[in-house]
Amino acid sequence: MAKRRNAEGNVADQAAEGSAKSSKERKFPYEVLKANCMKLFRVTSSTFIGATIGMESGSYTIGEMQSIVKAWLKKEVKK
Repeated sequence: MAKRRNAEGNVADQAAEGSAKSSKERKFPYEVLKANCMKLFRVTSSTFIGATIGMESGSYTIGEMQSIVKAWLKKEVKK
């Protein structure tokens, strides 16, 4: 049986596979990136939300969001 995917899943699949091929990266709404954060960035939704506080209303490329998440993960924990 063939699997059916929702629209967000297709966008994430296309973005993950095609982002390197295009000369200009496509921007995706924050909610689409959040819904696919485990697949795209290998982080949980709670980590993604913590790394992107205040960015909820924008659209971002996968590369932009990847660098934001990586930078947040490298931050030192405040005591």
